[in-house]
Amino acid sequence: MGIYAHIIKDWQKHDPEKVFMDAAKVCYTINAMFNFGNVKMFFPDGKLKHTSVGIIDDKVSSSKANENQFIFNIQGVNDEDIELGLDKDLDYLVPNKRLCSLAYIEKVRDSNTELIFRFAYEYLKLNQDEYFWFEWDYAFSWNDMIKLKKLPFNKNWCFINPDTL
Repeated sequence: MGIYAHIIKDWQKHDPEKVFMDAAKVCYTINAMFNFGNVKMFFPDGKLKHTSVGIIDDKVSSSKANENQFIFNIQGVNDEDIELGLDKDLDYLVPNKRLCSLAYIEKVRDSNTELIFRFAYEYLKLNQDEYFWFEWDYAFSWNDMIKLKKLPFNKNWCFINPDTL
């Protein structure tokens, strides 16, 4: 696969520190390791520009060979991007919501889709006005995740059209 998964949300409501804290809470809830190296970048005005954490399934050992993990990147709002109209790029997914990708997962693979599902479910449970979007495919709402959770797990869940659930 190798695609990215994005959390898309209204940029005006974005708080990167809240996303960070919500991700830590989700990891606690799903029994995953939250590996933060305290590396942060900032915009000239002092606001957070970018940080990342490793999310690792705690049921297996943490090593380079463990592929049941992912990098979760959290970004701040770049005002220049908003001025260019990038807050309208995702209107085809959810019209007129001014959604932007302000956090994303590197790389979705067969080996980590179950961990990503557990993470997405609990994250959207906390942030029900946000969406989980897989590049070039579908955006999942909290209600979509509830429907998916009722079905037997399918490692290709991210490629199921939520309108067919």
